[in-house]
Amino acid sequence: MTDQRNVLQNLFLEENRYTNFGSLLTFFIVMGFRCHATTIIEIESPITAFCGLNGTGKSTLLQLAASAYRKTNEESHRYYIKDFIVSGTLDPTPFLPDASVVYGYWQENRTVKKVIITRSDPEKRWQGYKRQPSRYVYFAGMGLYLPKIEVRDFVVRNASKITVTNTEPLPERSKLCACKILGCSYESMDANTVGHAGRTGKVVTVMRSAKTYSEANMGCGEGRVQHIVRVLETIPEKSLVLLEEPETSLHPSAQHEFGKYLIDVCIKRRHQIFITTHSEYLLTALPSSSRIYIDRTTSGLRLVNGITTAQAISLMSGGYDKALHILVEDKVADIVLTEILRKSDSTFLKTIKIHQIGDTRTIQSVMKALKETGLPVAAVRDGDKGENRQENMFKLPGNLPPEKELLNCAEVKEFLLSDLKIDIDDFLVSVRDDDHGEWFKRLSEQIPINEVALIQQTAKVYVGTLSENEVDALVQPLKAAIHI
Repeated sequence: MTDQRNVLQNLFLEENRYTNFGSLLTFFIVMGFRCHATTIIEIESPITAFCGLNGTGKSTLLQLAASAYRKTNEESHRYYIKDFIVSGTLDPTPFLPDASVVYGYWQENRTVKKVIITRSDPEKRWQGYKRQPSRYVYFAGMGLYLPKIEVRDFVVRNASKITVTNTEPLPERSKLCACKILGCSYESMDANTVGHAGRTGKVVTVMRSAKTYSEANMGCGEGRVQHIVRVLETIPEKSLVLLEEPETSLHPSAQHEFGKYLIDVCIKRRHQIFITTHSEYLLTALPSSSRIYIDRTTSGLRLVNGITTAQAISLMSGGYDKALHILVEDKVADIVLTEILRKSDSTFLKTIKIHQIGDTRTIQSVMKALKETGLPVAAVRDGDKGENRQENMFKLPGNLPPEKELLNCAEVKEFLLSDLKIDIDDFLVSVRDDDHGEWFKRLSEQIPINEVALIQQTAKVYVGTLSENEVDALVQPLKAAIHI
């Protein structure tokens, strides 16, 4: 069966992009808004899902994307930056004086048109909107749909007095899509025009198991899904759709099915879709090119494009759910591997857990047992051991055990002599006949210094001497071991 995620990505290929989606956004650059000092968003799929911890600016990106187009006609709506980001007494600096947004729009000749929106201080307004292309924009924030029983509008307050003036069945596709997402079966789904005391409105009713009920007796998840599906099926093709946490109030399988629905409606109606989400189930349904993780670091925000679902959930759960478990022989291997991962990708390091297991035979036994439990697992053995990449068994750089690699490294020797006043060549002669697994313990007793601290210091120096190719030769296969 054809994977619809691949179909979606093929529609986004440069030679197909304009025909399928028109002048969609291919990037936007946000500078000086809220927590975004300089954030560059590169769009690699018709669907873009921003995930990350609360407070990393996901909603800000959605709001600024909503301000990317002029309206298509008098009946349509357009959004401006001021609709979402306002300054005032309690919010003196939601944006910097020189804040700006650069939008990149795909053109028919496969080039990108740039439009910059900047702040005009004398006039206290944003300028540059007139150069934007036109497009229908649908923004569904958290307040988009509230259950009618909570809104308490005239339909609920006068439930027994309203008059139904017209009833029309909703499109069959809308009904089927809502049923598939929710995992239920409706015999019918109708739009009702109702009125009371001069007021009119629209209310949806469904028949399920021969019983009819309206939105007034639907839960939030059921009503919200129906509403979003109806809109996405009826708004103009090639619209820009922005959804804030669409998984709200949905059970896990419904979240996954909603992700699949987004792909389906994107393929059929050629919408460009941006969402914010914390849902593992929704993210898993989407192509990897759709996922952008926003990581909060000490130096600012960092975007990770194409993150695996397992890594994203590990990061959003504060490391409680690890994307990968890595088995090593001992603490020296543990510390060396940690420093290699820290040098290569500190975000990836947060998503894995390293376990000190023992010798090769023990690693193989534990790895087999963990695989049987379904845990994502890999092994990194010492440099003098072989690899079996098909079985996710890798090795540290070099051809020696890590103790020997570290203490025979010229830069490590220089560090130990200059900083700790130890001539490592003399030390190595003295322990020549000893088990190399005891070398750092013996060395720490001579200095004296904490053994783990000594290993960490020397490992950092050693890893600093490794080339980018040597680091990537280990790190990239470990990342590839995470499949989801």
